[in-house]
Amino acid sequence: MNRLFYTISILFGLAACGTTPTATQDPAYFTSMSTSALWSAQAASRSPLQLAYVEAELGGRGQSASGSAYLGQRTASALGRKLYSRSGAAGSPVAGGGKSCSDFASSAQAQRYFLASGGPLSDASNLDGDGDGLACEWGKTIARVAKSHRVKATTYRSHTSRRASSGCYTGPRGGTYTITSSGNKNYGGC
Repeated sequence: MNRLFYTISILFGLAACGTTPTATQDPAYFTSMSTSALWSAQAASRSPLQLAYVEAELGGRGQSASGSAYLGQRTASALGRKLYSRSGAAGSPVAGGGKSCSDFASSAQAQRYFLASGGPLSDASNLDGDGDGLACEWGKTIARVAKSHRVKATTYRSHTSRRASSGCYTGPRGGTYTITSSGNKNYGGC
């Protein structure tokens, strides 16, 4: 619990003063955090780079949601948006070595490697050819998770009410009501 509080305090402190310590740019820092601390950091992080590290680590652990939080909640909108300048095709290794998307078992692993090797600003292995900051298929993965976890608006339809008698209706929970001239329900009118 103390580590969780410490982690959250650091993240809020970073947002407040605009400084980023070296430890929070080190992938090993996020690898050493507990899963619950990562979910807390995902909610609290104000740094896009830190948020990317946290989500990549959660994805690498097979985590996609915790409570009302989910991967891509704040990052899926970047998919396909050119945020960084790029040259070359995504997933094609650069001349002289590097990795390609096919070298990774999952898109989360590709994203972790991408961030650890320079991230969206340098993209040393050309894993983010479209410049959205999301390596290989990681963007599609988080967009799919985000889409499945978004709250859908509930629409109430008038067919759920049955007419009990002239001007008196029965609602979906069994209560009876009338409709006033202003269109409001009057539950004491039947």
